[in-house]
Amino acid sequence: MRQPLATAIGKCNGQPGSRLPVFVCPAASRFAASLSRLRAAAAGFAAALVLAGGLSASARADLDTASLNELTQLARAGAPQLALKRMDAEQPAPDKDMAAWSAWEQERLQILANQGLYPALLERVARLPAAVDPEFRRFALTLKADAQLQLNRAEAARATLRELLWGDTGAQTQERARWRQLVIRSYVLEDRSEDARLALLRYRQDYGDEQPQMRWLNAQVMLQSGHAESAYKLLKDDNSPQGSLLRYSAELQVAPQEAGKVAEAAVKMAQQVEPTTLQGAFWGLAAQAAGDSRQPLKRIEYLEHALALPVNRQLIHGVISYNADQLWDAYLAAGKRIGNDEQKLLGNDEDWYFPATDAVEKDPLRARVLFSVLAEYGSSPERRSVAHGYLVSLLDDLPNGKQLTRRLYLESTRYAAADSLPPVIRYRLIDEALESGDLDTASRLMAGLAKPPAGSDRFEWDLRRARVAIYTGDVDAGVALLQQLLSTDKQEWDKPRVDRLLQVVFDLQTVKQHDKALLLFGALLEKPLSVQQRRELLFWMADSLQELQRYDDAAYLYLKSATLADPTAMDPWAQTARYRAAKSLVDAGLVEDARQIYSLLLRATKDASRKAVLQNELQRLHLLSSVRRQAKGR
Repeated sequence: MRQPLATAIGKCNGQPGSRLPVFVCPAASRFAASLSRLRAAAAGFAAALVLAGGLSASARADLDTASLNELTQLARAGAPQLALKRMDAEQPAPDKDMAAWSAWEQERLQILANQGLYPALLERVARLPAAVDPEFRRFALTLKADAQLQLNRAEAARATLRELLWGDTGAQTQERARWRQLVIRSYVLEDRSEDARLALLRYRQDYGDEQPQMRWLNAQVMLQSGHAESAYKLLKDDNSPQGSLLRYSAELQVAPQEAGKVAEAAVKMAQQVEPTTLQGAFWGLAAQAAGDSRQPLKRIEYLEHALALPVNRQLIHGVISYNADQLWDAYLAAGKRIGNDEQKLLGNDEDWYFPATDAVEKDPLRARVLFSVLAEYGSSPERRSVAHGYLVSLLDDLPNGKQLTRRLYLESTRYAAADSLPPVIRYRLIDEALESGDLDTASRLMAGLAKPPAGSDRFEWDLRRARVAIYTGDVDAGVALLQQLLSTDKQEWDKPRVDRLLQVVFDLQTVKQHDKALLLFGALLEKPLSVQQRRELLFWMADSLQELQRYDDAAYLYLKSATLADPTAMDPWAQTARYRAAKSLVDAGLVEDARQIYSLLLRATKDASRKAVLQNELQRLHLLSSVRRQAKGR
C-alpha cells in the first residue's frame, strides 16, 4: 500500500511544499514522471493515466526501469536501507506486471544478500508468487540456499538444493554445478568431512576440478579434516586472495613457529583485498596468528577489525575462528595483566576508572581494555553502566565501530538474554535496530521494557514499541499501545505529536489492518485538531475504506475532506480529495455523481496536463455508460 501523502513532503517547481498532493503540483513538465515515481503516494492519478491510455506498456516499463536503476545506484552508494524502503513504495504489483515485479525483486534480493539480511531474504523468497518465471525462481532459490548456509542451517539448505537439483530440469550445467558446490559447503558447515570429501570426488568426476573455487573448497575440507599439510601443498602456487587465506591458515597449523610472519602477511592482505568479507577473514586470521605468537594487544586490535566487518561463515568455517566472546576474553585478560603489573585491585573502581579516562586520548586501546574490566567487575550497576558507555563511545571512533558494538554485545554469550544487556547499551541497540529496519532484533530487545530510557519522552517510546509490535506481527499489542496513548487525558496533541502518531497508524494501513486504522483515526478525530488536520484525517480514513471496498463510504469522507473548511473549496487538497471521491464513486457504481465531480474539477483547473487527465476520465465514463446502456438493451 502507498505511503500516505502526509508522510512525504511534496515538491512544486523544485521547492518543498506543505504535503501537497501530487495532483496539484504545477510542475506540469514533470507530471508523468512524478506520477510514476510517487505512485505509492498518489496512486489515483497514475492509475488514471494508464486507464485513459495516456501511458503505453513500454512507457511504463521505461519509467519503472529508470526508477529501479536509481534505487540500485542508491544501494551501491551506501544507502541500501533507503533503497529498500523506496522499493516497498514503488515496486509494481506481481499481478499487474510480473516481469517488472521480477526485475525489482531480483534487485531487492541481491541487496538483502549483500547486506547480510538473510532472514528478510528468506521471508521474501518464501512468498514468491506461483506464476514467477522458472529462471527467476532458480535465481531466488539459489540465494535462499546460500542464505540458509550463512545462517548455519545446513540441512534446510540441502532441502532447498534438492528441490533445485531434482525438480528443475531446465537448469544450465553451470547452475547445477553451483548447486552441487553448495551441497558440499553444507557438509563442511556440519563438519561432515567424509561426506564433503566424497561429494567433492563425485563433483570432480562430473565437472572436473579446474575451477579455483573447487580447489579452495577441497583445501577447506582438508583443513577441516586435519590435513593442513596437504592443503598447503595444494595451494602453494595460488596467490589469489582466497587461496592465500587458506594457504596462510594451513601454514599456521603446519609451522606454528611462523605465526608472527603469518600475522603480518594477513594484515597486509586485509588492507589490500576488496570484498569486506575477505577483509574480515584476513583480520580474523591475523588475530589467530597474533594469539599464537603471544601478541595479546595486537590480537585485540585485529579482533576489533574482524568483528567490525561482515562475515562469510561458509568461507571461514573450519579454517578460522573468531567471535565476540574471544574479544571480551581478550579485553579482560589484557586488563588483568595490566592490573597485576600496576597493582590494581578488582572492585576498587578508582584504580581502573581514572587511568582509563587518562588513556582515552593517548592510548585508546588501553582505555578500552580498562573500561572493559570496569564494565565487568565494577562495584555497582551504575558504575558498570558508565564503563559500558565509555567503552562503546571509544568503539564508535573505530572504523565501522557501530557494527563492532552490535556484534560485541548481540553475538556474545555473556548477553544472550536481552535483560542481561546493560540498559545504556540495550536502548542504544534498540535505536540502531529500528534505524536499520531490523525489527526482529528491536522486538527482542524491547521485550519486557516498559520504561523509556532515561531522559526520553514516554510518548515517543510507546510509539516505537507500537511500531515494532505492528511490524513483527503483534498487531493487537501495537494497537493497544496506541489506544492507551489516545486515551491519556493529560496528553497534549500538538501538530508534531499528531503527525508522529499518524506515522504508526499508517503502518497499520501498510500491513492491511484497515479496520484497526479506522478505529484509531476516529479516536484521533475527537482531539482538538486544526481544520486542516481534520481534513487530512478524513482523507486517510477514506483511503482505508477504499481498501476495504466500502466505496460509497470512502467517497463520502473524501468529499467531506474536500469541503470541511468551505463547501466550494478548490484548494490543492480539495481538488485531490474530490478526484479521489470521483474514483470511489465509479467503483460504487454512481457514475453520474462521478461525472459531475470530474466536470467540476475540469472547470476549476487551468493546468493542461490535469485537464487532459480529467477529459480522459470523462471519456472513460462515457464509454462505461454506453456499454451499460447496450447491455440493458439486450
